[in-house]
Amino acid sequence: MKIANKPSPNYEARRYRKIKYIIIHYTGMGSAKASIRRLRDKKSKVSCHYFIDEKGSLSRLVDDRNVAWHAGMSFWNSDKSLNKNSIGIEIQNKGEHLRYEKFKSKQIQILIELILDLKNKYNIKDYHILGHSDVSPDRKTDPGYLFPWNLLKKKKIGILPSRKILRKKILKNTEIPIVQALLKEFGYQIQVTENMDLQTILVLNAFQSHYAQDRMKNFLYDSSIIPILRDLISQKNRSLTKKN
Repeated sequence: MKIANKPSPNYEARRYRKIKYIIIHYTGMGSAKASIRRLRDKKSKVSCHYFIDEKGSLSRLVDDRNVAWHAGMSFWNSDKSLNKNSIGIEIQNKGEHLRYEKFKSKQIQILIELILDLKNKYNIKDYHILGHSDVSPDRKTDPGYLFPWNLLKKKKIGILPSRKILRKKILKNTEIPIVQALLKEFGYQIQVTENMDLQTILVLNAFQSHYAQDRMKNFLYDSSIIPILRDLISQKNRSLTKKN
């Protein structure tokens, strides 16, 4: 795998760190040139370990052993501030605030190759391969509802529902605390308020954009989310106990 070195000054040096997560982002900028410029600009205070441009070319900006500044305020399954133990991968895409577009096949091919290498090298669990919106649902939407998690799953990367679950009736008020509790058990930072509040909406949108993309055509939440979450929690437990 050919990797160009384009060092960024935006990192914290480490002699060693335990790498537990891979977090996938889109750049949300108009061009790869603009993205690289920002990721290497000391004033921006943002970076990543790897960057994939629209042609599928791969660059390393921060060495794996060092902490890149990509996740910011983040949380997953009781872990906080995930920069310290994660690898951040940025993929060039204009994003939902500009002109969101399907990811190029060459980008996904090189991403799969990179993640398989990182998984093997650092013994990363599939449950710990996430999108930025999973770990920061109140702030971020990337890599978004067009990101092909299903293609990664075919290469044994990440987890997705193990079977297709048909839509059911619109979520009842009495089911809201059940969904909140299951989202929390799965890994999201969410309080069980028993109300469809803003936090719950943001977490549900992040969840559906990753694990139930077929539910993203509208923002009506239905009770099929409950068996989907129970299935994923079962997969989470298997992933965490599985020896890679």
